[in-house]
Amino acid sequence: MNKLPEKVLSVALAASMVLSFAACAKKGGSSGRQQSRSGKKISADTPWFEGREVNIDVDIDTSKPLEYTYSRLAGVDDNYIVVFTSGSYKMPDSNTIDWEHFNYNDYSFYTVTTIDRNTNQTINSVNLNDGLGQSSYIEGATYINGVITVTKTDYNDLTYEMTSTQIDIDPTTGNIIDTRESEYEEGESNSVEKSFQIGDYKVDTSMNWDNNDESYYNLFVYSPDGDKQKVKVKESGVSIYDIPVILALDKTKALVPASTNSDPIYFELDLESGNLTKLDAKDYEWLDLNNIYSVTNGKDGNVYFVSSTGISKIDMKGKKTEEVFNFSWCNINRSILNYLEMAECSEDSFILAGEKYVSSPYERSNLSDFIIVELNKVPNPHAGKTILEMYSSYGYVENTVGDAIMKFNESNSDYFIEVSDRYSDSGDYDYSNINSEEDWENASLEINANMSNQLAMDILNGEGPDLLLNVSNLGQLNNSNYLTDLTPYVGSLSSDKYFTNVVDASKVDGKLYNLPVSYMIDGIHTDSKYAGASGVGFTTKEYEKFLSETLNGTDVINLGQATYFARLFSAMSDKFIKNGKVDLSAPEFEQLAEFVKDNVPETGLTWDEMYNQGEDDDYVTTYAVGSALFKGDRAGYGENVNAVYTNCYGISGYFSEIVQLQGATAILGLPSTDGRGPMIEPYVSVAISAQAENVEACGEFVKLLMSDEVQKELAMNDNFVLNREAFREGGKTAVAYYNTDAGKEYFGYYTESGDPISNNISFSEKNIDDLEKIISSVSMMYSADASINLILVEEMPAYFSGQKDLASVSAIAQDRAQKVIDERG
Repeated sequence: MNKLPEKVLSVALAASMVLSFAACAKKGGSSGRQQSRSGKKISADTPWFEGREVNIDVDIDTSKPLEYTYSRLAGVDDNYIVVFTSGSYKMPDSNTIDWEHFNYNDYSFYTVTTIDRNTNQTINSVNLNDGLGQSSYIEGATYINGVITVTKTDYNDLTYEMTSTQIDIDPTTGNIIDTRESEYEEGESNSVEKSFQIGDYKVDTSMNWDNNDESYYNLFVYSPDGDKQKVKVKESGVSIYDIPVILALDKTKALVPASTNSDPIYFELDLESGNLTKLDAKDYEWLDLNNIYSVTNGKDGNVYFVSSTGISKIDMKGKKTEEVFNFSWCNINRSILNYLEMAECSEDSFILAGEKYVSSPYERSNLSDFIIVELNKVPNPHAGKTILEMYSSYGYVENTVGDAIMKFNESNSDYFIEVSDRYSDSGDYDYSNINSEEDWENASLEINANMSNQLAMDILNGEGPDLLLNVSNLGQLNNSNYLTDLTPYVGSLSSDKYFTNVVDASKVDGKLYNLPVSYMIDGIHTDSKYAGASGVGFTTKEYEKFLSETLNGTDVINLGQATYFARLFSAMSDKFIKNGKVDLSAPEFEQLAEFVKDNVPETGLTWDEMYNQGEDDDYVTTYAVGSALFKGDRAGYGENVNAVYTNCYGISGYFSEIVQLQGATAILGLPSTDGRGPMIEPYVSVAISAQAENVEACGEFVKLLMSDEVQKELAMNDNFVLNREAFREGGKTAVAYYNTDAGKEYFGYYTESGDPISNNISFSEKNIDDLEKIISSVSMMYSADASINLILVEEMPAYFSGQKDLASVSAIAQDRAQKVIDERG
């Protein structure tokens, strides 16, 4: 990649000293744990793995209607793969149940399935429900050293005691080999979370909580002669939320690293005595605990683990981890691999197994597929190509995007897209004190400011990624020094075929830095009769009336004054920041500030307060600012709800809210000075670095995401897309599905009497017409500049509390914001 001129870079370096959240050298960038592979040539000896996907049938009675199933890998050896499956069948109507004699286990199922490694055929399946009482359940199962170990929990209704029983089972015959019982200590669980083989010892982990709501772990250490001892891993004042791996230090000692709500803690465990000794954390900083999953002892004696982007090897002597397989280095869609556990590994082959998560929302099935993926090293068919690095947080890409990456790599003779996550360091943020949407919003701003700075600095220095996936939330990057204008690669779009207004709304100062390939709609879902004069939103005066009359004074935007104001500012930022100039003296700024001061509480409700309000009040409001960031969450519940703040992710979400709101179909904009419509927030977006190795090659991938094929696939997977025809085709399919009994069951909203709210709701193409009008009314893309918003969050309370007048506050905020923007170049 090319470097920018020294003058521009020096300005950027100065900016990094001034901004509140400077780039962290611990991870990411040129001094972090990964280096950019952009521009590197794929050599003949660069690893490549040919993948084979095998579907495995687990033993479930599919003649009964299923509620859900969940299968996970119990373990693997040279002969067998063992799968543990749990789930439940649909229960009868509650009015027909004899509750006095009802047994939940009549509708649950637990099985372990043994699969032959050579043939991939099931050779034995054990029904674990036999002998389960009404208050019994199966915690889980592991397969180590040729033995299946099932953990069963029994609860005594008379003595209130819980007993844990471990049952050893022969994988080929299903015969019970041994049983071991142990009394639960009060308040503790013996549920096995993970198992590790350390030489001749086996160590199981179990998570627990103490009276202070601090989590800790119990380790159950099994010696070669079968003795068991319990070791408590606990640190006062600290919550330990994961022990991702246990590693051998020698034959009788192990390293126990613990992820906490603060810094990681490391212990030495004496496997013979059970003694635990705290170690110096500095000696193990090279272990990235936030990125270690599914640990396996390899056939070659090394320890391997699955990360968010591939498989790595732990080198204890060299004190490092080395990536030996990137999910980009095979012919299997990486979005499938992301969800699998490692079954077996060596440097030349890997076996991954688990449930296959591929969305088919309009053909919903409660029976998931359990798959095995075999990967074997072969000569690299892409040798000679140049790598284009695509950054994606946590290495995740949507399934359709994964297909597009594979198609690009197969068809392009010169370039190869490789996904990385080298800036995903938000796992270091302490989330333990977050208890409100306001806390979540402010935490997001801090994380985004930090991430923006890291990416911006590396891009300027020629060390950033070429393509950036889903970074539209990092508004700082909307600058020609950092990102390329995508307009030439999108081309001249016809408004008859595309929602061109969505593309226009995504532009900043006339340039398209992030293309919303698919998107969510951010606004207030309510009845269209409540809209202001614009028909698509509210002026601040109109929203005051809506708030007092329709919402009974309880706002659906659950944020305190400063954060509320920053969100409204972002929805109108085009009025205040133009071509790099900040103007907070505009009358629109004053109007927003006065509205917030007069109508918004100093702080929003905490999640605890919201929960209690939902129980006690007849009027239930819904808050979905933070939670709606995760696709699939619903925006509310209950009766008498006539408005919700929504980040509507697709047609199923829109229909679900219509049911909840008993027929309301409008999504309106947030309060503004001009009554503008809702915003869009990309679900899948793509950007190109201004310093990309080859902008034209990256542009070809952008064009691929705009293709009819990709747009249709996204639409059929419950996404709002740019292509109108694909949108309508997905909409018609959704209407047909959600008018069926199975479709109506999806919504799950009930009246106090227990009747489904959806009984009297049916959908038609008019709903799709309504959605099309909503999409056509969007005003802009939500792409907050976190550093600017944080300045407003810091400065505006002085005005809201009456300590300073608005002119003084806005002058200080404007000066600070302008300096930040100027220092970016």
